[in-house]
Amino acid sequence: ARRLATASSDRTVKIWSVFEGKQELEATLTGHEGPVWECGWAHPSWGSVVASCSYDGTVLVFKEEERGRWSVVHRWSTGSTSFSVNSLSFAPEQHGALMLACASSDGFVTVLIHHGAEAQDLWTSHRFAASTAGCNAVSWAPYGGEGALRLVTGSCDNKVKFWRAALPSETNPLLALAQSDASLAFVEEPAVNDGKLHAEWVRDVAWAPYAGVPASLAASCSEDKSVYVWTRSLTSEDDPWTPTLVHAFPDPVWRVSWSVFGTILAVSSGDSLVSLWKEDLQHNWHQLDGESSSDGATTNSGE
Repeated sequence: ARRLATASSDRTVKIWSVFEGKQELEATLTGHEGPVWECGWAHPSWGSVVASCSYDGTVLVFKEEERGRWSVVHRWSTGSTSFSVNSLSFAPEQHGALMLACASSDGFVTVLIHHGAEAQDLWTSHRFAASTAGCNAVSWAPYGGEGALRLVTGSCDNKVKFWRAALPSETNPLLALAQSDASLAFVEEPAVNDGKLHAEWVRDVAWAPYAGVPASLAASCSEDKSVYVWTRSLTSEDDPWTPTLVHAFPDPVWRVSWSVFGTILAVSSGDSLVSLWKEDLQHNWHQLDGESSSDGATTNSGE
């Protein structure tokens, strides 16, 4: 059976077993004092670990000690119930540490790192200002291609920003950070128009999995009803991130998500529809299951 974690406005996270189209509730995880906006699974190499973020300004990391029995192994807070934590994302496991990025409405991104037994089971937090307004979304870059620690963020200032970590030169830089009590710094990368292509709040960002092509891709969506895909060559760190409009939708767009191989983009919009998009050889994006007309209707392509 597969397992599913869901976040809910009833302040809980629920773990489900999914098998042959049926769902069975395994556990209800509690601890938040406000609606839970998002949850996510860590890579299974860390065990069964789920993190959640909430309107109450907290992030909870749960671990399953035995089947169906979960406990909170770490709790982090913005320090104020005035600041919601809106989004979270686990880093690729190849970086060698359980690492979680959290975007909050105070405009900061916080990276939580669990350093493991070699650092006495230590958790450290590293914060940087991603926006002068609230930060709505965050996503890690895949490990393939460059291997660097990189993030993309989307914020209430309508900007999409790309960040690269400035790591120590040691063999194990994350352990060196823990031992020296130093802070993990992130440097903003250049983007066309300073990353401001959207006309309203950026609601979600998603970095595409590395598919073997010599370029990085990330998608963004906004209340302005648009979706962009941002690209940059892996061969030059000086090139700016360049956007391409995927589509202008009839309603605000709330979420974007990539397929496992990073070739298909799923888009969730305010008309309660999810559409799938794919890029052709001429770098134009087309809807897989039909073509959107000017009034937002969808017709079959006949293919």
